[in-house]
Amino acid sequence: MRPTAPGHPVTAAVLITNPRDQLLIVRPAKDGAAWHLPGGIVEQCESPLDAARREGREELGLDLDVKEHDLFAVEWLQATRPERRDRLAFLFAGPVLHPHDTDQIVLQRDELAAWRWATRTEAASLLHPAVAARIVGPLHPGNALYRETRKEETL
Repeated sequence: MRPTAPGHPVTAAVLITNPRDQLLIVRPAKDGAAWHLPGGIVEQCESPLDAARREGREELGLDLDVKEHDLFAVEWLQATRPERRDRLAFLFAGPVLHPHDTDQIVLQRDELAAWRWATRTEAASLLHPAVAARIVGPLHPGNALYRETRKEETL
């Protein structure tokens, strides 16, 4: 009998910028949660690209024009605790939003408390370190980065 594949949870997020190359970051509604990029879990029978688009609609109320060639980074993350599983994180370079676009943002209030623009330096200090590490260099879609994040000790 063939072993069953363990399966990895998959997430998808979008790097949205403004003309000043600041990043749009969001703060979850739960108390004490760190800022993160718009995005979330890829659902059953959904591609990472479709999940990134869906999360943009759900979290921000925006129809984001994100395409396959906008893939920016893929990362395999080793589980950090025994009850967790390894996971894959897809990151897409999203659109540049102008003030008339941001006027259309409507937050999904049960999930998000706020959004803001952050410089790369600010984002590096506000985002979870693993997320901040994915945002390196200029946003050149089609030139995707692959990373692996491993725990120092084995589980």
